[in-house]
Amino acid sequence: MAERTAWKQGLVVGMIGAVTVAVWFFILDLVQGRPFFTPAALGSTVFLGVRDLDSVEATVGIIFGYSVIHLTAFILLGTLVVVIARRARKTPPLILGALLVFVTFQALFMGVLAIAGEHLLGALAWWGVAVGNLLAAVTMGYYVWEKDPALKEALAQEPFDRTH
Repeated sequence: MAERTAWKQGLVVGMIGAVTVAVWFFILDLVQGRPFFTPAALGSTVFLGVRDLDSVEATVGIIFGYSVIHLTAFILLGTLVVVIARRARKTPPLILGALLVFVTFQALFMGVLAIAGEHLLGALAWWGVAVGNLLAAVTMGYYVWEKDPALKEALAQEPFDRTH
């Protein structure tokens, strides 16, 4: 039963993160006068192997296809966040580990983007990606924090004292 609720909560947490990032990039794209450019550029790279920005295809299929990948990745990440939060009830230092995992994933994503999609680096500024991921982490973390009173209680005690 606990596994099922972890998946359900992970689904919600992941959707919160995915929507946060999507809205962030939609706003950035609008400000630059090119709505849906980010998912179109990423989708064109993934599905069509596009290597230059002039070849980006902003079709419904490309944008939708990339959105499915984006949402799936965030649902998996959301489930991981929920599992870590639940385990941190008994072992509060896991929160520090989760923070380190977030920083590592951030660096990994930026590295993969630099290697596999170097043509996107100018269009998707590193700071935009970093801010989007930070916003997602904050909104996802806030939701888990608010929905998990046992986690709050565990961290309110001496969070790095393993005797609790």
